[in-house]
Amino acid sequence: MLDSDRIPRHRRNPPSLPTRGGALKLLAGAALSTLTSCNDGAPTVRYQSGAAKLPTALGSQIYPSDDVARSLGLLAAMGATYVRASATLPLAFLDALFGAATQQGIRVVLLSAYAAQPVDSAAYAAAVAQVHVRYAAANPIWEVWNEPDLAQYWNGPPDVLVYLEVLAATAKALRAAGATDIWTGGTSGVDLNWIYNLVARGAFQSATGCAVHSYKPPGFARTEYIQAASFLPAGIGLHTTETCIASSAGSQSDFFDQMWYLHRELNLPTLLWCEFRDGTAGDTPPFNEAYGLVGPDYSPKSVYFAAQSLVRTDD
Repeated sequence: MLDSDRIPRHRRNPPSLPTRGGALKLLAGAALSTLTSCNDGAPTVRYQSGAAKLPTALGSQIYPSDDVARSLGLLAAMGATYVRASATLPLAFLDALFGAATQQGIRVVLLSAYAAQPVDSAAYAAAVAQVHVRYAAANPIWEVWNEPDLAQYWNGPPDVLVYLEVLAATAKALRAAGATDIWTGGTSGVDLNWIYNLVARGAFQSATGCAVHSYKPPGFARTEYIQAASFLPAGIGLHTTETCIASSAGSQSDFFDQMWYLHRELNLPTLLWCEFRDGTAGDTPPFNEAYGLVGPDYSPKSVYFAAQSLVRTDD
């Protein structure tokens, strides 16, 4: 059985492990604050040093407290073509999301549920495929499990072999339901060991893309991205399905600029911001971490305009 109460902003974590908000504070507060100081030696990413041939799709995560029509309209105006959401959200919210996304020409990335261990792979796969059938006309992209390389989200010691069983069963069921794009679950950071083991054990016979989450200063993350991409078979994209910095941790605009340049330089196909609107991310209310591209009242922040400008001027 799937635990339908487990969605990205309400993650139940063991007391000994950091919460989602705590983890983001550690990453964004400690490492990313260097963006506004001396960069602590972080190299500057220069897009002109690369020769990007493929487009990079921009998008963001949204949450159930967001106004779907308003959020999708602002995303479209920014130049975004993806929106990410948990597949465990209420169907009324997902129905509205897919309706607005279709109107705006935005594609939905659905994040599959967490489940208790041991996972019943067949039941898990059937439940995911059932959601896809409902939205098959929009052909959502699927990200199978969030950060399965972390114990707190895998609900036990991470096990790449068990994850591969879940992935294979889910991908098979999704394909039978008509899905065409199935990505491995985004790793916590660019987890080179996990990604290497996925490749070595045939994960991309099932999946069509590899998802990662990165909150490091882009200059420091660059080498990890290069290594991860080098592991992947031809035709398998490396997709950033979570990245961001809180306003309190440094310049969001500078961070976005550098992350965008990194993706363009390395021909990375996807960059999804972790939160669209301030006040929606975290583990428990009041969700007051300011990671968003817009404020609580949907007023665009400077990072929104920075992203809009880069997408519009990208060649």
